[in-house]
This record gives sequence, C-alpha cells and structure tokens, in this order.
Amino acid sequence: MPLMSEGKLRLLLVSIVPPHNDCGVRIVMHRHLVERNPFELHVASNADFADDLLVHTSLRLPYPIDRLRRSRFGPRLAAWVTDYENLIWPLTVNRALEEAVEEFRPQVILTLAECGLCHIARNTARRHGLPLAGLFLDWFPMTKGHYGHDWTQQILSRRYRELFAACDLAFCTSDGMQEMLGAHPNSHLIYPMPGRHRIPEKPWPPSNGKFRLVYVGAVQNFYGRMLCSLIKEIEATNDLEIIVIGPNADWPAELLERAKTKGIYLGFKPPEEAAEVLASADAMLVVMSFEKQHELFMRTSFTTKFLDYVAFGKPVILWGPDYCTPVRVARKQGGAAVISVNDAGAVVALCRQIAGDYALNEKLSKEALHMHQTLFNPDRLQDVFVQRITELVNG
Repeated sequence: MPLMSEGKLRLLLVSIVPPHNDCGVRIVMHRHLVERNPFELHVASNADFADDLLVHTSLRLPYPIDRLRRSRFGPRLAAWVTDYENLIWPLTVNRALEEAVEEFRPQVILTLAECGLCHIARNTARRHGLPLAGLFLDWFPMTKGHYGHDWTQQILSRRYRELFAACDLAFCTSDGMQEMLGAHPNSHLIYPMPGRHRIPEKPWPPSNGKFRLVYVGAVQNFYGRMLCSLIKEIEATNDLEIIVIGPNADWPAELLERAKTKGIYLGFKPPEEAAEVLASADAMLVVMSFEKQHELFMRTSFTTKFLDYVAFGKPVILWGPDYCTPVRVARKQGGAAVISVNDAGAVVALCRQIAGDYALNEKLSKEALHMHQTLFNPDRLQDVFVQRITELVNG
C-alpha cells in the first residue's frame, strides 16, 4: 500500500493495463498520472504480463478460471474465458478492490473504459458513493484480444456506451469518440498526452544523404501491413529511406529479416532513444488503416505519435482515410500533410515533393510546431485533465 501524501487528491485507477512508459494507452496514463504526478495514486489492475508494473492492488479472476486460463487447455478456451471476464466477472464483488477502497480511501475512481474490469470499477464506485471518471481512449469492444466470441461485440459496445453515460466525468481521446458516444453533461476532449520531449543534440543514426522518413509506434496487424507496403516502395528508390521503431513486428519473415539487416526496422526503443531517431528525420509518418473492418476504430481513436511528432517541428505525413479523426483535425487545423488514398506510392511522391520544395518543407515544419504550442500543447491537456477531476471531487 503506497504512503499517502498531504494535500494531494487521492485517485484510484482501475485499469486492465497500468501506467507504463512504453506505448499505447499505457504511456498516455503514465504521462498524465506518473510523469507529472498530480494526484496521490493507487493502481488496481489485473495485468500480469511483467514484474515491474506499477500495480498496488492485483485483481485476479476466480482461482478455477485463472488456473484454467493458464493450463494447456487455455488457448482452446481463450474465447470462453474472455467472455467470462467481460460478462460474468463484473457481476461479482471483487474483494481485493473492496479492500483497496477501504484502506486507500480514494476521493475518486478513474477507470480505463474497455470491456470488463471497467464495469467492476463502475459498480465499486456506485457501492461506495464515489465519483467515477472514465478514460475513453480506444473502442476496445471491437479490438481483437479484448472480446471473446464475435457475437459479444455488439453487447460490449452497448455496455461501453452505458459506461460513458454512467460516468460522472468522461475524457474522450478524439472528436470522433465524442461524436460516436453522444451527448454527456461532463465530457471533455483530451487528445493523447504527448511526452516531455527534449530534442537531442546528437541525432542518430547519422544522415546518409537520403530523405529520411521515420515512424514510431505500433507495427503489428493493419499498421504492419501498411508499413510493409511502404517499405517495399521505398526500397525500390535510391533517394529515400525509412526507419521504423515499434515492438513485436508480425511482418512476413523474409521482409522482417531484410528490414532488420538494413537498419529499416529497429524494434522497440524507449522514448528517449526513439527521440534520437526522430531528431534525425526529414519527415515523420502517421498511419491509420483503410481496412473497412477497422473503420469504427479509426473514426474514434487518435494516435499518440501525431502529438509526439509535432514537438520536433518537422514535416509530418499523415497517411489515412478521410473519415479518421487525425485526418479531420489536420485538414482543419494543419500540422500534417495528408495522403488519404490507400497507395504507398503516393507517400513516396509526397516525400520527394517535401524534399524538393523548401517552401513546403518550411510550411509543414511551422504548422507542426504551432500545433505543439496550441491544440496539442501538453501543459494545456494536463491542465484540463487535472482541473476537471479536481472540480468533480470538490463539487
């Protein structure tokens, strides 16, 4: 149990993933709650994939279910176990979470909206008369790994909306998320929190004279498919290069090995090391999927890397469909050059255009820096986050 400090509001975070300085929703929560440390924080989570996680109270499925999940039958029964976790587990009282509430005495519960654990948080807040704040960062009910059988997706999406309505305070990651969830008396837009970037004095790797496009972020699934198509296009040129940073690439074996050998794919790097590579870029890449089955996810999510990139004051290339929120924001506010067709060749053509047009390069660089100083300003976003939670507690 963490020691309580005087003067800080006590916040209990209930989340399937705890804050962690790596990627995705974990890094967003880390930047809000750990890096800037505005609250006395207690983390309750069912995450069990690493030993160094910031978890004060560990939440576990009932022993028989947890044992079954870890057994040799686990993979075959994974969908059923996930259905239990999403649909049945939230109906029960979690003793470990109850004890955390009694000992830590939180003034507010903050939960990551997903499919299962967030509903336990909702019921716990109601039972103890505590205000509930929700982080609506991704549409998890449609995300593989977060639902069991396909037929549960609509049920989970309906409950996702119900959680939004039940929250006393809701933070939405994008305009699209707010639009999809509908009206709420206390809903606020906070784009994914960027880091506190110090631009490295010595970029790495050194320039080889080619126009360098750098991507940092997720490299699996639809992101991976788009990156692979672009890598093949750029490999066929002699004036461009691409460097990709991100964990666990699931690319075709031959391409993956070639990308590693050529220094195209560098694997995962912590933010401070990734910053050195970003500082060496001539342009930075954001990708959003064109695949129809991911349309809802693209309409509602917002990529953290867009906010991280603009701090470097260099051209940003945003490759994604017109309906995704980052493209909508860029078309309205600037900050990135948009490619809204599913054609890697168009990205190559834009790279060459930026490389050969000084005025365009300067325009895009200034737009990026302006976004960092205004709409994507991390101090502004943190002020909204802290102020709204404080107002909720103080009434």
